[in-house]
Amino acid sequence: MKGGLISSKPLEVVAKPIEEYEGHMRVNSTEKMDVVAFVGATNFYLNKTDHQARKNAKGALVIYMDIEVADKLFKAAGLQVPYDEDDESMMGLCGSLCQSIADALRDGLAAQGYNPLEVSTPDVYRNSISGGIEFSKEQEEKQELSFYFLKHKALVIDWTLSPIPKK
Repeated sequence: MKGGLISSKPLEVVAKPIEEYEGHMRVNSTEKMDVVAFVGATNFYLNKTDHQARKNAKGALVIYMDIEVADKLFKAAGLQVPYDEDDESMMGLCGSLCQSIADALRDGLAAQGYNPLEVSTPDVYRNSISGGIEFSKEQEEKQELSFYFLKHKALVIDWTLSPIPKK
């Protein structure tokens, strides 16, 4: 429970194979939930050069959010939801939430002695990313975390990360 939003079912964590399409990880919300969803995606890189070139990603993080519950999820995460909840502003908040999750993961790893990762600016879409997202070819599986609110799956986070060196 956070911000008044109570989980209606325990968190589910499942390892799943990465589905590739033309060298990228497939990203499609219809495989996760039966509703329209905002999708935010970001990558992790070992250095600024790879980040700027958008190559040699060490990992990826993708969030899928039920569009009907998104405002409640944003409020629970402490984000300011505008009075006019138009798609553009809601997609911007989805990108902010994706960035916050990716930054927290990066910071948690750095606190454990790993080299700090570069995090790309999230791309945000509705339902899917037709070209997929870059990921580390060293990885064959991803972790899928499913969160249930208001008696249905409302948020899914996929992430994958190849081994990164310690400092």
